[in-house]
Amino acid sequence: MKKKNETEKVCRCGRITTDPENKTGLCPTCEKKAVNLLGAAAMAATGIAIKIVSQMKENGPKVVEGVINIIKNL
Repeated sequence: MKKKNETEKVCRCGRITTDPENKTGLCPTCEKKAVNLLGAAAMAATGIAIKIVSQMKENGPKVVEGVINIIKNL
């Protein structure tokens, strides 16, 4: 696909986006998929980090409680 002007961006799926505020260059569908994928990866990384920290004997439970409180407040 060929762009008509500089404000148009071509998504990876081939869709042309004309929104000048779009900084990612992805169409809304692909952007939603990317956000969901990154959210799942962040949750998995948080779970792995909590698992590693909880194995510490002294400060592990305190750190896990702090992380849970931070997540609840978001």
